[in-house]
This record gives sequence, structure tokens and C-alpha cells, in this order.
Amino acid sequence: MPIEPEAWTSYGYDNQLTNSIATRALTLRSAPRLSPVWSTQLDGAVYASPLAAKVDGRGLVFAATEAGSVYAVDSGTGQIVWQRMLGVVQTVECGTWGITSTGAIDLERGLLFEISADGLLHALALATGDEAPGYPIALVTNNHYEYVWGGLRIANERLYVVVASYCDVGPPGGPMPEGRLFAVSLESPAKPAGWDPVPGEGNLGGMWGWGGVSIDPTDGRVFTGVGNSSVWSEDCACYVDNAGYGDSIVALTPDISSVLDSNNPPTVPSTEDSDFGAAPLLFQPEACPPLAAMNNKDGALYVWDRTRLSAGPVLRIPLGDGLAAFVGAPSWSAAKQMVYVGQSVIREGGRTLGNGVTAWHVDPGCGFRPIWSASFGTGSQATPLVVGNVVFATGGKTGGFFAVNAGDGSPLWSFPTAGLTVAAMISVAGAVYGADTAGVLYAFEPTRGPSSCFWRCLPAFRSRP
Repeated sequence: MPIEPEAWTSYGYDNQLTNSIATRALTLRSAPRLSPVWSTQLDGAVYASPLAAKVDGRGLVFAATEAGSVYAVDSGTGQIVWQRMLGVVQTVECGTWGITSTGAIDLERGLLFEISADGLLHALALATGDEAPGYPIALVTNNHYEYVWGGLRIANERLYVVVASYCDVGPPGGPMPEGRLFAVSLESPAKPAGWDPVPGEGNLGGMWGWGGVSIDPTDGRVFTGVGNSSVWSEDCACYVDNAGYGDSIVALTPDISSVLDSNNPPTVPSTEDSDFGAAPLLFQPEACPPLAAMNNKDGALYVWDRTRLSAGPVLRIPLGDGLAAFVGAPSWSAAKQMVYVGQSVIREGGRTLGNGVTAWHVDPGCGFRPIWSASFGTGSQATPLVVGNVVFATGGKTGGFFAVNAGDGSPLWSFPTAGLTVAAMISVAGAVYGADTAGVLYAFEPTRGPSSCFWRCLPAFRSRP
């Protein structure tokens, strides 16, 4: 029988960003009985995914806020165990920012890595929140214009950190922000390695997908999606988005010293800000080569043979409207051989119902066959969470958490929230955790009795095969 995970250590659960776990507690029968166990008010909006770990025999859930705080909360009671205030940055053009990046937990060292808006990399003791010796480390010094959106990731004895900008603006008359990828040695953190996707200074190329980077489990290759460049081209007398590795998927060596392969799809415009606001999902369906899948702001899901990126995408599936940025990352269920794509535009009978999840089965020969779609709200929505036979989704601008049958999209459960739900949900030890922009962290578990919230809780919930 599958065993419930006791830790959720980074965005997407594993380093391939599958966002999928096995379970024996959350089933098609128990999911409709999910009820809130506790809710804890934090000091600011939550956009980063919660994390979780067992520390000295005690389950803790970790959350970061746009007020610049990091919390550890008792997973059983919702009691705040500790809080560290890391501060915010007030920018001139882009507003006030705290922590959007999802941290990363190092279970071996007992540390939670977080990066604050001022560009400092922190290593906090899981049990107490105390700063580890040698930290914080200043990674992003141009912190009024450059910012870390993407999640931190631990692999290859390194911590990977992606850098982008707040809103693609620089100081008046000055250079644009600079995108970079850092690899911080966990043994020698004071001397991080860096990679510039668009050579030269002040020309964007930020990496800002929620997952940061993903890691090939076979050889440690590092995959990331790069945003637009800002480089003047004499050919068009304009600034182009695809200079260097702008608007590309890239595979690098584990030490990020060399690019192994890359691709800038020809369907991505060179001057229309259609960049990859995503990190690639890495997965291997049966009877297929290893694949990588990533959303582009142009509204399409791109799929590559990840051993041959330069050959170009093997598939492009239009799922967005081409107007609102199509960001985030898909999920993968190996058990069902299905990909789940959040923030898809859901249409029925010529009408747009809103945004939600589309589910695709990967058939032999690597054909993607549509199975179901379901609308959950509007705007940016989190990466779907796959827990056995159940898919959890968020409503985005309209708020709320939802659960559906992973096989056919039929509704199982929902819960309304006061704030937007953009942060990805997680599941640990048979419970489900989520957060909203009203700054509330929630814990849900199935009750033993009949469901108290089913169809009557789903007024805006649509599903179709």
C-alpha cells in the first residue's frame, strides 16, 4: 500500500515538478468529507506554496508571506511555532514586495532556505527559525529592480536560485534588470556559481516560473525556462525578446557551467513578450522518450523530447486565450499516465466558462488525448495537485479550493476563501494544506461522517468530458 509522504520540501513535491503523490487516506470516497481542521491568520498575502516536514517528531507546515515573514505552524493544531520577519522592499515602479518564491527544505541539515525581497538568502533552522552560521548571503544586490519569483531547489549538493525582475523595468535612464541562475554549494555557500542566459549587462532574460528549475533524475541536468530578453537589433530596429537564450527552454550541466541543449520555438514571437513564465515538468510516459512540458505566455503548452530539445517541440497545445499570461506548470500522474494543466481557458458551446484544469492522457506513441476539463474560477491559478485518484485545484481571482476525480473531472469537494487562491496546495500525512491572499493558512482532513459540503458548495463549478 502507498505511504503518505511526511514532508513536502520544495515547489512541485519532487525535483521533476510532478506535483503528484500516492495516498491511502485521500480517496474518491474520503475527499468529499474534507473539512477544515484549523485556519491560521498570517501577516500577509500568500503566493508561495506551503512546505512541510516532521521536526523532532512534530509535524510543521511552513509558509511565507508578502509581508516578508516566514512561519512554522504546528500541522495538528495550527499554532504558530515560530515567525521570522525578513522584511519587504518598496520599489518605485512596481509596488511593495515580500516573499513570493517558495523556499526549499534540507532535511539532512535541518534547514529551510528562503530568499527575502532584499536579495538575501537565508538558512533557517526548521525547529526554531534561527539563522544558520554563515547566512544570510547576499545573492541579489540590485534588489529594487531584480527579484526571485521562482521556487528554490536542492539537488546535486547545490541550491538553485533563479533571478528575474519585479516588472521588467529599470531605473530611469539606467540598464534593465538582469536575469541569472545561481547554484549555491551547500558545502561552500559563500561562493555561488552563476549563469547569465542573455550575455551582457542589463538585458533581462529572467527566470520566474514558480518551480524555478527542474532536475533530470538520471543525470542531474538542470532545466529552466527563460523569459524575454531586451536587446536592440539593427535588423528590425527594435528590442527583441529572444536574444541569447531569451524565450527558451534550456538544459545545463549540474554545476551550470555549460549549456547542454536549448530551444526557442519558432512559434514564439520575437517581439511580443511571449516568454516562458514557467519551469519545465519532467516526465516519462510509457512507450515515450523522456519529455519536458512547459507553459508559455502565448497561451500554449509546449512539449519536448528532453533528450533532443534543439529539435523543437513535439507538440504545442493552445490552452490559454493568448491575452492573459499563461504561466505556472502542469502536473503528471504516472499511475494514470495523465497530464493536468491549470489555468486553462475552459469553453463550452462557444462560451467561455472561466479558467480551470484540462486533463490529457498520453497514449502510446506520445499522443496527447483530451479527457476532461473543469472550470474553477478566473485568473492565475495554482499548479494542480494530484493525490492518488483526486486532483486539487484553486480558483485564482475568485478564490476557493476544489477537488475532482482525477479520472473524469467529476466534482468531489470545494471550500470558499475570502482571498485569492494562487499558492499551490500540498498534501502531507493524509492532510491537505492551502493558503490565500487574505493571509490565511488552512488545513483539511476527511471527517468520518457523510460529506457536509458537496453539490451545494459548488455553484461556480463546471465540468465536462
